[in-house]
Amino acid sequence: MKKFDLADAVLLLLIPLTMVGFSASIHTRDHDISTTRAAQVNKIGENIDTEYSGSSDLNKGTIRPLYFQASRVFSVKYRTVNFKTVLDEDYREEKLYRYVPGAKKNNRTYSWKKIKAHTGKRVYVDKKAKAYYRDDDGERESEDFYRIRVSANKQATRYWVNEDAIDD
Repeated sequence: MKKFDLADAVLLLLIPLTMVGFSASIHTRDHDISTTRAAQVNKIGENIDTEYSGSSDLNKGTIRPLYFQASRVFSVKYRTVNFKTVLDEDYREEKLYRYVPGAKKNNRTYSWKKIKAHTGKRVYVDKKAKAYYRDDDGERESEDFYRIRVSANKQATRYWVNEDAIDD
């Protein structure tokens, strides 16, 4: 009976010693396994891929980059409206767009200086767009955009703005 107690005591002593010995052996001066690197966040943005364009001559093909931007917008619905309003006091926080954001691949933004904007400036609204997209959680969301012009002339340059830029 004492032999079994002695064997159990030796095993109980050996288990922690082997754990300490194993732990000490994996930590060297050159490389420490316990150090971690910060996780990289996946960002929706511009991705670069490559395309091979072959040629009729052998070994004359070229590889060129393809640029595309991921868009969360999956649907845009337009409606005709006709009203006058003014720019909101927080209009500078928004942007002027050539198209509804997410509706076109290459959408241009403009400076508010281009239309000589100021709080209370009268604008004419002729279209409303509701852009549907999926947020980061995968839930369906929507945003309203309005097409504005600063002149009463119907042929004046039009810009798309977020609903927060104008007083409804």
